[in-house]
Amino acid sequence: MHIRRGYLGWGVFLILAGAVPLAVRSGYLTEDQVDRLWTLWPLILVGIGVGLILGRTRFDFLGGIIVAATVGLMVGGLLSSGIGTLSTGACGQDPGTTAFPSRDGTFASGGGSIDIQTDCGNVAIGTAAGNGWRVEGQDADGTGPAIEATETSLRVRPSEDRAKPFWSLGQRDTWRITVPQAVTSDIDLQLNAGQASVDLAGALVGEFQLHLNAGSATVDLGSAEAVQRIDVELNAGSVGLTLPHVSMTGSIQANAGAVRLCAPPGVALKLHTGESIVASYDYADHGLVQDGSTWTSPDFDTVAQKIELETEANAGSFTLDPEDGCG
Repeated sequence: MHIRRGYLGWGVFLILAGAVPLAVRSGYLTEDQVDRLWTLWPLILVGIGVGLILGRTRFDFLGGIIVAATVGLMVGGLLSSGIGTLSTGACGQDPGTTAFPSRDGTFASGGGSIDIQTDCGNVAIGTAAGNGWRVEGQDADGTGPAIEATETSLRVRPSEDRAKPFWSLGQRDTWRITVPQAVTSDIDLQLNAGQASVDLAGALVGEFQLHLNAGSATVDLGSAEAVQRIDVELNAGSVGLTLPHVSMTGSIQANAGAVRLCAPPGVALKLHTGESIVASYDYADHGLVQDGSTWTSPDFDTVAQKIELETEANAGSFTLDPEDGCG
């Protein structure tokens, strides 16, 4: 049998990238062991060095095999658990301790839009009765975020005086944002190298958008009064999403990340998947019926509450109802 060396590296990469998630799912690898796979990155340099030394010999392929195997193991770990650790290690370990002046406001009866962006920070979003909103928290010097507000909109951004790239090693901002329950809110959260905890209990949500770049988030929609649509884009990180008890549609795209979905009882699901060869979808053991790239609850057409989602992974993974939950 003749092995084509041009495909050998790709074969090793794909085998290991797929074997790691299977080993995790079968219990042969623990979460801590998977997290340590990222520490293998120096082997990439070793592989390049071996390739240079053996470049004119019959063993010139060994360097490429070392690189392919290392990257395959790292990607396999990513498919299993995401890389939410970037959310803390990339921008400092310590949260700020100086409280900034809180801000309050109200939306008109028709509701409003809430647009939040943070770089190197922690954000906690909760709800309160009425139509009022509130922003409070701590940072390194008590400056606080830049806030623009009208009776129909709230915009929260890092202060221009304290703007920093996501790789900053300074203290993390901590924002606590309260949104109203009495009026409908469209919420757009962009998180760059940070962490978010979102609990929208009792809220009337129009569209919920989450753009996560190198971070981690938990989003609990389980007790929301209404959710029309969600759109989630994950680039290098992890998201735990508890779905609501109401009908809705949406899309979730995981690029180098991991998504955990928790579905409430009594709600039917229809989950469409992508076609990437470096993607993992753990939908098989949850009562869903597969038809091509779509997984559907058997009673989807008859129940009152139903959720339909586009779930697409590119070097990422989706897990439905994981044992450790979505918190």
